[in-house]
Amino acid sequence: MKPLTRRTRRLTALAAVATTAAAVLVVGPGYHTSQVRMRSGTVWLASSQTGEATLVDGAAAEVAAHVPVAEPGAALTIAQRGNAAVVLNRKTGRLSSVDSATERVTPPVPVLPASDGLVVLPGPDALHVVDVRSGMTTAVDPATPAPRGEPQRLAEVIRPGDVGVDEHDRVWAIDDTTGDLVWLDGGRRRTRPTAAKSGHLTITEGRPALVDAEHGTVELLDPETGAVARSVRLGARTDDTTVIRGSADQARVLIATGSRGELVSCAFDTGCTEPVQVSSAGAELGSPVEVGDDVVVPDYSTGQATIVDLASARTVAQRQLFDRPTRFELMAKDGIVFFNDPDGNTAGVLDLAGDVRTITKYTEGPTSDEATPAPDPRAQETKIDHRKQQPGLELPRRTGSTPQANPPPPAPATTASIVVRPGNRGVVGDEFELTVLLPLAATATTRWSFGDGTEAVGTTVRHRWRQPGSFTVRATATLGNGSEAEPETVVTVVPAEAPPGITQIDVRRPRPVIGESVHFSADVTGHADRWRWTVTKPGATAPLVTADTAEFDHSFAAPGVYTVALTVTGGTRTAQSSRQLKVSRGVVKAWGLDNTGQTEVPRTASSGVVAIDAGLGHSLALKADGSVIAWGDGELGQTDVPVAATSGVIAIAAGDGHNLALKADGSVIAWGDNGYGQATVPQQALHDVIAIAANGVHSLALKANGSVIAWGGVEEFPVPQEALSGVTAIAAGVSHSLALKEDGSVIAWGANWAGQTTVPQEALGGVTAIAAGTGHSLALTPGGKVISWGRAQWPAVAVQQDGDPSHEQDVPPAAQSGVISFAAKYTHNLAVKTDGTAVGWGRDVEGAATVPPEYNHGVLAVATGSLFSLVLMEDIE
Repeated sequence: MKPLTRRTRRLTALAAVATTAAAVLVVGPGYHTSQVRMRSGTVWLASSQTGEATLVDGAAAEVAAHVPVAEPGAALTIAQRGNAAVVLNRKTGRLSSVDSATERVTPPVPVLPASDGLVVLPGPDALHVVDVRSGMTTAVDPATPAPRGEPQRLAEVIRPGDVGVDEHDRVWAIDDTTGDLVWLDGGRRRTRPTAAKSGHLTITEGRPALVDAEHGTVELLDPETGAVARSVRLGARTDDTTVIRGSADQARVLIATGSRGELVSCAFDTGCTEPVQVSSAGAELGSPVEVGDDVVVPDYSTGQATIVDLASARTVAQRQLFDRPTRFELMAKDGIVFFNDPDGNTAGVLDLAGDVRTITKYTEGPTSDEATPAPDPRAQETKIDHRKQQPGLELPRRTGSTPQANPPPPAPATTASIVVRPGNRGVVGDEFELTVLLPLAATATTRWSFGDGTEAVGTTVRHRWRQPGSFTVRATATLGNGSEAEPETVVTVVPAEAPPGITQIDVRRPRPVIGESVHFSADVTGHADRWRWTVTKPGATAPLVTADTAEFDHSFAAPGVYTVALTVTGGTRTAQSSRQLKVSRGVVKAWGLDNTGQTEVPRTASSGVVAIDAGLGHSLALKADGSVIAWGDGELGQTDVPVAATSGVIAIAAGDGHNLALKADGSVIAWGDNGYGQATVPQQALHDVIAIAANGVHSLALKANGSVIAWGGVEEFPVPQEALSGVTAIAAGVSHSLALKEDGSVIAWGANWAGQTTVPQEALGGVTAIAAGTGHSLALTPGGKVISWGRAQWPAVAVQQDGDPSHEQDVPPAAQSGVISFAAKYTHNLAVKTDGTAVGWGRDVEGAATVPPEYNHGVLAVATGSLFSLVLMEDIE
């Protein structure tokens, strides 16, 4: 192939070209585009077959320059930044840059291994190269362009298209293996599990946003924590054919779903629009491109682009850019829409006033040994296509656009589609409006068949289906030249449903503390198409929180009792329900032995704590923000919380002198005493872990598949076969372990000098929770009854709150009903009752088993150390 003679470059802004829009990053086929700055009206395009970067002047619709950047046949991705084009060769994994003024090319620099999954994402201070196949990413200096440091793993595999960079240079993605949200913040990898395993990610107004396909929501995320900051309900369904794009200058997400050929726009201040039909069902749509109040949606399966007016939420034009299915690039720069086939010689400009101007980037070379003729400069690369809109779909011509005098080229083959309003799904008796959309100017007579034995004639018709079912609708359009176009679509009609009803409002967690993310949902019956949530506090004049989605998340900043109310609407009928929610301060209190500061609670544990645990002489607390606090005996490093435990932690466990933390990504981290290997986490516990336990000098982890892993000082007591499957909970004693099976039976193994692993008959079924101490074990049965087995190691007698003496294995009457949780780490026990009080029994040295009256109300959780105790309290004013 041979490039055309270079034309005179037009690098100055033209009066008719807007100068306020940002430039666009051109990425590999099938991946999103992202915005960066560049000079007005021009854009660099990839020409992989010739190994060139092609500079196109959008105002003149002509090639301004050809610059060789790689060998012919390369796989090129071009990012534009300032006055330079950054070129990534996916076949070599090398990056180079082109200076727009001098056309000089820097030597290619290796950044990542070669991969067809390489993409380039611009950030405020760096370019980020990401391989969606391997999940690796590296930051690149845009000036050199050389990598800044070593590549980092962002995920195992990244879902193509679901990766972006926010306004603070954080790289965000969805891990395609786990469905988790992952991001790099200052070089540190962070994760957050998502409720859906088929979500989609984009960046809007510099912030990450998620489309949750399973729950029908669009969520704007807090860029610091990954938590949901705002959400709106998405009425349309999304699936694996969905692609999304965020607006740069406002909090809005554009959602295109190929399986239904629809586009939806969701703004976080006004909600989501009704779906707009942009192609036939089953299309392969690309990422929407926003230009002012219009959106252009590429259709790779037809080579078309459809223009949608966002203000009226309707299709206003459809253009044939390629005469065959093509995975083309589509980008906007200074109000001009460019299209490009990076693997072919065709590019062009889509004028929103109605013209398609095709540009031939280079000419084909000779196919024989003949001398190559010089290209004819008169063979202009631009073809202008004036295509009229169908009646009712006319887009008003923009001011400043001038009709072209060039005659139109021969029309490509006729294609057509059907637009269904309000959408392709409805209820028996609903009225549907159906319009045939022809991209070419033609006079046509259209006959309709609706799949139910009825027919109609007209460009736009209305129809009602009287029976439920899925109906194939066919529009046969006979053109003036005698040719026919016969598009089809499927309309699904469901029975009229019962009025909406609310069975209950669900809250996770039901007893939250301040700063903790709370998930709200409801069990709804009948037909509901609108949700309205309000969260209010007594005495307030306005709701604290409102949401228009089926589910939402919120973190409370202050303790108190709140009213959560939901109104659902189906058609003209509504249902309402409400419930109260108590939000606690989450403060830690301690008493008992204080020889190493283990009961001197730090100020950071005075609010926002969600879990507690205790070791031999130190204490642990987990905050709502996922950070761990430790205090007390730190001689073995057990109070030196590692950086990895300062965020993303969802559970904690303390042994004698070591600690475990479970991360949101299912990995376990450990620190402190490692004399028996108890803080050396095995490979199996670095993923898919759902629970942890520690005591003495050993550690336990429960995997998602129901198997137990043990490490540390447990060589003589391996995990039994029965605990390698079907386990739902674990507990660690000083020298023995417990596992709770799916059938409610308890398995015990390890040292049995006190009978602590001899499980009694009543613990072989119906057990709901377990705990283990030095020489005894506990189980919770229905009705809140605690049962115990084993015996005391020491003969000391404890004084119970009901006045009866007991050893640690002797359960007092107060703990034989109404218990909801308990703790038993060494030689005394604490249990939480349904009324928020706590009961203690066992060895009461230093008063460890006697709950102080001032701490014996509003108790959320308890923990027992060696002769000291902790409680987590509501502390609601």
